[in-house]
Formats: sequence, C-alpha cells, structure tokens
Amino acid sequence: MQRHLLLLAVAGLVGCAAPRYETATLREVPTEGSAQACLQGCEADLNACKQTCAENYQACLKRVEPEAEAHYRQALDHYAAELEQYRRAMAAYEFQQWMHWNWARDPFWYTPWPYPYAIQPPPPRPPSREADMNRLREEQCGGDCGCQPPYDACFIGCGGKITREQRCVRNCPNTR
Repeated sequence: MQRHLLLLAVAGLVGCAAPRYETATLREVPTEGSAQACLQGCEADLNACKQTCAENYQACLKRVEPEAEAHYRQALDHYAAELEQYRRAMAAYEFQQWMHWNWARDPFWYTPWPYPYAIQPPPPRPPSREADMNRLREEQCGGDCGCQPPYDACFIGCGGKITREQRCVRNCPNTR
C-alpha cells in the first residue's frame, strides 16, 4: 500500500515539471525597394487600426463606468442586507453556544458531527468596485481588435515571410 502511494506521489510530482513552450513569430523583411513602400503602407494601416481600437476602448470605458457604479450601489445594498442577516445569525449562534454548552451532548456516545448551533455562520464578503469594473471591462470592452491578421496578410503580400516556431522556455528537456 505504501509503495502504491509513493509511486502515485512521484508520478504526480513528475507531471508538475512538464516543459513550457511559447510560440515565437519571426518576420523576414523583404529587401526590395518597392517592398519597403508596401510595408510602410501596412504599418500605417496597422497603426490606424490600433488607434481606432484604442478610441473605441476609451469610449467603451466611459459607457461602462456608470453601469459599474450602479451595479456597485446595488451590491452595497445587498451587502448591507447580508450583513444584517449575518448579525442576526451571529447573535443566534452566540445564544445557542451559551444555552447549550455541553447540555445537549449525549454523555454516553461520541458523535463526529457537530450540532447545528456549533457551526459559526460565515461572514458576507464586501463588494469591490474594482472587481465590478474589471468584470464589466472584460465582458464589454475586452478582446482583440483583430489588427494583427490583416497586417500579417499585408506583410506577406509585400513579399515578407512569417515563420512561427515553438520554443521551450521552462523545464526544457535536455537535447543532446
């Protein structure tokens, strides 16, 4: 039995040391003179796309802020109600602890399950304005604008080459 547990533990630890890879994109720029002008057009289109994306993101943030503030106010109201319920539950818990201190226990039998009054109620979690804002920002404003694929197509159209290769960055196997 101990051997099986040891083998299971070793197998689990070996699985933690798996190699980590990342994809690297290498761009070979064409050397022809006409290709340079073409690449400048690609760069201009990419910069315009990124600028539009940044403007849309800022507009989205301005749209999301009032919604996040309203949601935060609702969460604060809900938290106040939960806090009042927690206060009552704690008062009941403390009263039960005071009333049933070793009275209700069966003196002739051990039970591993605690009585319901012995379980302290969990406190409510306070809302976070930043968490709400981040969640709404990711839901409504996040995401990729899609500027890179058209740039890559333009880059290849101008005569450039794009190669992608995976490189080991952590826990790399020894290659000899």
